[in-house]
Amino acid sequence: MLLLWGSMALAVDEVEFAAADTTLTESVAPVTTLSAELGGAFASGNSVYQTLNSALTGSQRWSANRISLDGSTNVTSSVIDSDGDGILNETERAVGLAESARRYEGELRYDRYLGDKQSLYALLGGFVDPFAGYDRRTHEQLGYSRIFVDDNATHLVGELGADVAQENYVEGIEPNTSTVYAGRAMVGVVHQLNESVTVSEKAETYVNILDADDFRVLNELAISSQISSALSLKLSQALTYDNVPVTGYRPMDMTTMVTLVATLLDTSGDGSSSGLIDDLVDGLASNGRDRSDEEG
Repeated sequence: MLLLWGSMALAVDEVEFAAADTTLTESVAPVTTLSAELGGAFASGNSVYQTLNSALTGSQRWSANRISLDGSTNVTSSVIDSDGDGILNETERAVGLAESARRYEGELRYDRYLGDKQSLYALLGGFVDPFAGYDRRTHEQLGYSRIFVDDNATHLVGELGADVAQENYVEGIEPNTSTVYAGRAMVGVVHQLNESVTVSEKAETYVNILDADDFRVLNELAISSQISSALSLKLSQALTYDNVPVTGYRPMDMTTMVTLVATLLDTSGDGSSSGLIDDLVDGLASNGRDRSDEEG
């Protein structure tokens, strides 16, 4: 862990606290953004299920300050093949839909900019995911964020932070609670292939500072195609590997989704650079140990 922090620190320029640098952020005009994301699947016949994915992301930046809020839901219901014969019989169909996945997630973050390219941040987050073994999981995080590249086509961000998580597991898992103290490192990139298509990737790791074997690696790759000035189509794949998963759950999850993204508000005037950087920092949030036996 010390080697990770040391190598990242060498790659980051010395933080500039000069008055001239602060003046740049103090003169930034207020910017507000708000976007919504929606996707789903419905099936009937030999298989019967329904899935709904949604997300809401918003931020407000003024002077050298920024507040962002993100929330998402993922719910699935299906008719269960309880006897495991591969066929839904009339008795099973009569039972109706049963919940087979449920995840609610939210995160609130504050950034204080130390210039145009760096900030200190604090965040609060949490999620509910009983099908991944969590009755609830909350966490608090402090860290440093740095924009390394910010041009017309490519945007590269790196972050270092410290995270404290309170994990409450579902009934039947002992011990039923745990507190995890972890260091966090993240690298994210957005590249605009052309006027309509954008590719993004975010990779991060959490390492338990009390047990180096307890680490997580998270990665999300997404490609977005602009349909209109306010709508885009997004294909994303998220992968989570937890070296010490919740007892009884698999260490790796992979989720692929297609969603429609609507820009509800953007006062930046161009919707380009700042929005892409915000997507890296907020939109690919990894708020904990993503595990689901249905996705594993």
